[in-house]
Amino acid sequence: MIRKKITIYTAGSFDLFHFGHLNILLKAKKIGEYLIVGVSTDKLIKKYKKIEPVINYKERVSIIKELSCVDKVIQQKAFFDTNQLKKYNIDIIVLGSDWKGKKFPELEKCLKKLNIKIVYVPYTKHLSSSKIKEKIIRNSYDIIKSQIRRKNNGK
Repeated sequence: MIRKKITIYTAGSFDLFHFGHLNILLKAKKIGEYLIVGVSTDKLIKKYKKIEPVINYKERVSIIKELSCVDKVIQQKAFFDTNQLKKYNIDIIVLGSDWKGKKFPELEKCLKKLNIKIVYVPYTKHLSSSKIKEKIIRNSYDIIKSQIRRKNNGK
């Protein structure tokens, strides 16, 4: 009898890719043998975050595809698309622990309809794309000054 590989699914925006993103992907890969990563479209990000991503969809996909822990990258046009998860025979959905306790009807529907398990991995609290953006804003004056100095020294 041939044993089926355990297929893991996780998804995200992966805007301003950082160690927290890498951390969840590495932990997800350890849970199963085959890791599928859904990358949110620019349209989906704008819909739920009410802001455009800094890095466009195509470039974010390129980053995720290069990671050795990722076996397949798919487009995430909607949260927890039952048909898409069924198509890829997902066994386990991995999410950061910051999702625990949040009401997500789409997720509940998938878990029940497809008999998929969910595993929460520890969220990297000290790091997020939002925190990186806030840090850039706080340091914007110094960043601009530094760019001007480099530009003027280059002449």
